[in-house]
Amino acid sequence: MTELRKKIRLRTVVSAGAGLALATVSYTSNMQVASYMPGDSGWMAIVIAGLVSFLAAFCFAELVGMFPTAAGIKLFIERAFSEKAALVFATVYMTISVAVVGAETFILSSVLATAFPIPRIFWIFFFLIVIALINIRGITMAGLTQDITTYTMFAALIGLSVYALIKNDFQLVTPLSPGGGMGMAQAVAIGVFLYLGFEWVTPLAEETTDFKLIPRGMFGAIILLGLSYALFNIAMTSTVSKAVLTKSPIPHVLFGQALFGKAGIMVMMIMSILASVTTFNAGVMTASRFVYAMARDRALPKVFSNLHPTYATPWPAIVALLAVSTVVSLVVHFTGQYKVLIFLGAAVECMIYVVMGASVIGLRKRRPELQRVFKVPFGWAVPVAVVIIYGLLFALIFVPDPANPSDAHAQMLALAALGAVFVLTFGYVFWIVPALRAKYEAEARKRQKRRPGRPTTAGAAPQ
Repeated sequence: MTELRKKIRLRTVVSAGAGLALATVSYTSNMQVASYMPGDSGWMAIVIAGLVSFLAAFCFAELVGMFPTAAGIKLFIERAFSEKAALVFATVYMTISVAVVGAETFILSSVLATAFPIPRIFWIFFFLIVIALINIRGITMAGLTQDITTYTMFAALIGLSVYALIKNDFQLVTPLSPGGGMGMAQAVAIGVFLYLGFEWVTPLAEETTDFKLIPRGMFGAIILLGLSYALFNIAMTSTVSKAVLTKSPIPHVLFGQALFGKAGIMVMMIMSILASVTTFNAGVMTASRFVYAMARDRALPKVFSNLHPTYATPWPAIVALLAVSTVVSLVVHFTGQYKVLIFLGAAVECMIYVVMGASVIGLRKRRPELQRVFKVPFGWAVPVAVVIIYGLLFALIFVPDPANPSDAHAQMLALAALGAVFVLTFGYVFWIVPALRAKYEAEARKRQKRRPGRPTTAGAAPQ
């Protein structure tokens, strides 16, 4: 029987955790954060969002230490509460996280369209197909691709930021002003989006050389993301007018042009391609393992639990993700509603962190005897703080800000989309999943009759 292979080391855990956040759309999100803060103070919200992300990472570390499996997030919720709750929250989380690719492809195609007279839609298909093929080829190649692109991106972000600050003689406008409380809180809520995906490495637990690398990798990814994005935020707002940057879907291109002229456009284009490759690759690499684990548990059609006989990769899951990502990308391409996905992505991140904090609390009460390789410090304080803080941030994402009236429509669409995804997921979990499992149980009983003496395996998938 083909199984997942233990090949992933710490550097790839860090690059995979950070890679999803290093998206081209993050430049736009970065300026969204800046729009809620006075002067050049946007970096403060980014750093605070990073510190808050650290609290959530503590909760993930305790949970993955108890259940190092590709089922990851679903299994944490299932053991703390119930399987149905796990299926609902995990499915909503993973579906929306994959959908955020739509915003990414829109921004990337916008950047490339500034230099190449090629239809935007070509780039959508090109990048999604290339990344899918790399991931089918094997975890070693996917991991190497992730390492090269991610660490190149970090070096470029930090190097360009330092260069811009030196060129501007560090002339900043109110870099230490938090502004109003509501604006600051909403900036932090959107800032969470910049760290989106650090926890996506949990489904890789079965493929790391040691599952204890997962917590270390999450913390390393958050530190690198916070440092590079905070620096980039200051560098951009001190180089180009914030009013201009916040109105553009490609603010980093304007920044590059201001620094180096036409050459700067080309530099930012290369960075956009690297960022999108990093994001697509990390997303496919981790989400495909989650789909594989769900199918292994008979919560999805079992065809998605198949592995490639040579490369040991979940190729049906990868192909399915390619199809979903393409559909969402085309919808965003034709509607231009990329901001909806930014708000939606930030909201679902806050939601899953609340659920993870509650899962830590629930498991400590229900299963205190379980061995915890890593335990969140300060007792109940951290998981309770995660539930409260991310619960408030979740609500703030949908509160219209009088200073940014143009975002209100996207915020309401995001709220409606989130409600629709929940309704569809409830229908799937309460009607489709039981029907799937009944079908597989019936098939197993038929096989049992033909081969008496062998145990029934349907519904008893390994975890």
